[in-house]
Amino acid sequence: MSDESFKRRSEFLLYYKRKDIRNSIVESSKDLEVVPNFDNNFFSKRPDILSYPDEIIDAVKKGATSFHASEERWSNPMDLSPTLKKGELDALRIGWDLVLDIDIPCWELSKLIAKLIINALRDNGVKKSVGIKFSGNKGFHIGVPFESFPETINGVPTKMLFPDTTRRVGAYLINYIKEKYKFVDDKLVFDDRTYTLNELIELTGLKREEIVEVVCPDCHKPRNEKRTIPKHVFICSNCQKNFEVVGEEKYVTCDKCKSLVTQKELVSKKRKEGCLGCNSKKNPENRFALIEIDTVLISSRHLYRTVYSLHEKTGLVSAPFNPDKVDKFKKSFCTPSNFKIGKYKFLDRENAVVGEATPLFIKAYDYNYVEEKQEEKKGGAMRFEEVERLEHEIPFELFPPCIRLGLNGLEDGKKRFVFTLINFLSSTGYDYDRIEEILVEWNKKNPEALREVNLLGQIRYAKQQQKRVLPPNCDNKMYYLDFGICKPDNLCEKIKNPAQYAKRKAKHRKEPKKTKVKDEKPRV
Repeated sequence: MSDESFKRRSEFLLYYKRKDIRNSIVESSKDLEVVPNFDNNFFSKRPDILSYPDEIIDAVKKGATSFHASEERWSNPMDLSPTLKKGELDALRIGWDLVLDIDIPCWELSKLIAKLIINALRDNGVKKSVGIKFSGNKGFHIGVPFESFPETINGVPTKMLFPDTTRRVGAYLINYIKEKYKFVDDKLVFDDRTYTLNELIELTGLKREEIVEVVCPDCHKPRNEKRTIPKHVFICSNCQKNFEVVGEEKYVTCDKCKSLVTQKELVSKKRKEGCLGCNSKKNPENRFALIEIDTVLISSRHLYRTVYSLHEKTGLVSAPFNPDKVDKFKKSFCTPSNFKIGKYKFLDRENAVVGEATPLFIKAYDYNYVEEKQEEKKGGAMRFEEVERLEHEIPFELFPPCIRLGLNGLEDGKKRFVFTLINFLSSTGYDYDRIEEILVEWNKKNPEALREVNLLGQIRYAKQQQKRVLPPNCDNKMYYLDFGICKPDNLCEKIKNPAQYAKRKAKHRKEPKKTKVKDEKPRV
């Protein structure tokens, strides 16, 4: 062990020796699976729990640097196993907490979005039961305890509805915030702050189209303000009648002799204003596109850093604080040497208001979440179109540039790439066992390997769902471009989805010609 590593290990041990820290971690861990993590590289054997404060010291002496807890609450966490089926997990689950992960590289923007989400929760009824904690690095966790949930949703016990409800609530909150805050004259006015578009571009380093989402005010679909409509001339070969048709039709019926007429020539193209989805002529809305909640990656037994746990990279405390003071929060507040436990709790189960989250859940379920998932949207929304499994695996050499580059290993975006890769491979003929092998090999190539729970948890969830869906579309701003792997070739311009690229390549792949060998007569 190097001197620096020894010093760091000593500092972590000194922090965890504090009795108030250990007691608080154990107090927050009731009914949860809690697993020690070692230098952000691997977890101890799962399942595991924390029952006594001294167990924390024992783990830290063995090299543990942080502790991670489940969002789900279990009747007996030690009965958990990776081999359990969904029904068996549902039987063990006694509840779950709503935990929204805000993890954006831009610190000021991360604080702004955390504040917007807290305000949105309160606007939708969750006024006293909401809590927040610093993640320890770049973002925040926003939490609502199970005690404030309704007992049932649409007749189903709420405890059974994890992680679907978390995703629904996340999608609803994103849409709620985008509806509330819109650009007017390239200015975005929040409750107590106004940002110009140029300020946001400078703050984030992003382009205009990555910050502004242009949508139709009527159908809320991405707005293409101008579209080109061709006008063709048709000549009936039977009666020689000439007529013009606006549109893409290649065949029409002659209104005089009822014969089938084929397209003759393109006369002109004209520009038409309006929404492509509903033909609305209203001026489009410019929404704030940078609202992101990391919920789509959540699966059963998903873990997050416990309160008062240290972060391996920064050495800072993952501490709860006043939800009303997000603007004034500073990372320096969480330096271990001068950190003091305050009065605020992340998931305050004792003081949670029973049923307070009911209006939020009702609105989230009324929100057209399924349709939103299946829409093909420009500007960041996901496309989840269910596909059939192919009979044969499409070989690696036919994968699009983004997937091939990502398979070489990534610095950032590894969790999202796992999600992308599972859906891409399942859409291109790979079974889940083979996908797991590919994921494990890919993870070894990453400069910093992904935790096993994040890697295998997603593949386990995909197996349980038994749905093969397309990966995010190419124009999704939060994926390929954000990872730095969008290096399009000529074919990329003609497709919308990486799986489509591979399928088209496979369809047009030419098999090598077999050379015929002539029978030669034996020489005498």
